[in-house]
Amino acid sequence: LGAGAWAAIVVWVETDLWRVAVPLGPSFLSILGIILGLLLVFRTNTAYDRWWEGRRLWGQLVNVSRGLSHQLAASLPGDDHAARRARYTQLFTDFAAELAAHLRRPANTEGGHRPNQILAALHAEVQADLVAGRLSPQHRIALAPLLQAFDDVLGGCERIRNTPIPFSYSSYIKQFVVLYALIMPFGLVREFGYGTVIASMFTFFATMGLELLATEIEEPFGTDINDLPLDTIAAVIGRD
Repeated sequence: LGAGAWAAIVVWVETDLWRVAVPLGPSFLSILGIILGLLLVFRTNTAYDRWWEGRRLWGQLVNVSRGLSHQLAASLPGDDHAARRARYTQLFTDFAAELAAHLRRPANTEGGHRPNQILAALHAEVQADLVAGRLSPQHRIALAPLLQAFDDVLGGCERIRNTPIPFSYSSYIKQFVVLYALIMPFGLVREFGYGTVIASMFTFFATMGLELLATEIEEPFGTDINDLPLDTIAAVIGRD
């Protein structure tokens, strides 16, 4: 609406009040449009890469949790190890839930690191079963990559959370979009007349919409509708 109002003022001044058009043609707008388009493509791709990497990491967490639980379930069969199986089940469930809560908190605000503490407990439980003979030495080789994968997922998610898009970059694109919207009516008024109002509104909606879309998805671990469904994925891990 603001872009349309500005365009209407420009058209009215140039066609009805002064009847003198500012010499800015469509070619100049095309040059600016190419630059703006490249910036917006890079911006949206960067934001989506962060969102998709977060989804890929949580998908990896689902697979690793299932794989490790399958290995432990096969290695600790029968009712004799029901308590041990329940302990591992609790650790898997707690890790997914605590990781979701950890990622939703601002960096460097929590006193303890609950996901890391749970992983330490998981390693300790596996080591205890190895020492007690409930797991054979061969299991150490099979379980080590799966245990390490939990740390890889944790580190990857923290990298996304702790490395936001630079503020100056996103701020510059917003300024460029607004500047483009301010200049556009001067380049279209000769050809479109009052149709410039509609053209300006749609163009501003498209360009600023892409920037706001990138802002919305670049932080994938929140609780908004466009963020990753961490609670649902954590519930799937606990159920499985």
